[in-house]
Amino acid sequence: MNNLSTLRNFFMLSLQDVAGALNLTTAELSQIENGDFIPSVATWQALAEFYADKFHVPALPDMDEPVHFRLSIDYLMNIGITMNDLLAMQWYFNNTRSELGDFSLALYQSNQPIIEERLTDLSQIFQRFAGYLLLNHDGTLNAFIDEKNNNHQSDWRLLLYKKDSLMLDVTAELIYFTELTNYTIM
Repeated sequence: MNNLSTLRNFFMLSLQDVAGALNLTTAELSQIENGDFIPSVATWQALAEFYADKFHVPALPDMDEPVHFRLSIDYLMNIGITMNDLLAMQWYFNNTRSELGDFSLALYQSNQPIIEERLTDLSQIFQRFAGYLLLNHDGTLNAFIDEKNNNHQSDWRLLLYKKDSLMLDVTAELIYFTELTNYTIM
């Protein structure tokens, strides 16, 4: 779940207040808040700027400078992975050719090469794993801890998956890319 309704309620704004300011319908904003619709990056950015402006404190007589908070899109989305990661993942989900395999998020048994679960639907991935797939600054990945399943721990990777004996781990390339490899032309 994202943090949009939390922020809207914090500022005591109605759906209509926020939707009207951003040229959205109340139904569209409600779907975004509930995670039923993933908006464009531009819409996320507009939402971040809208709420950041709400935190703005103008300069007062005893203050030299105004106080302005920056809200990240990642905070709004309540995800541990960054906006760059999302864009890279979206690009792969939208452009990978089927003959190369399905772009997937795979959960592995901890420290084992055995896949426990593999998901291929981006909206399901973000709905289920928002805030739980965490990356460290050194490029390592934190294990996924399934709190709903007795705190079961799994390792996770992003794969181009054809079958168990034919898959390509693209996690590092998607998350720490300098030049994103275009697997659609292979």
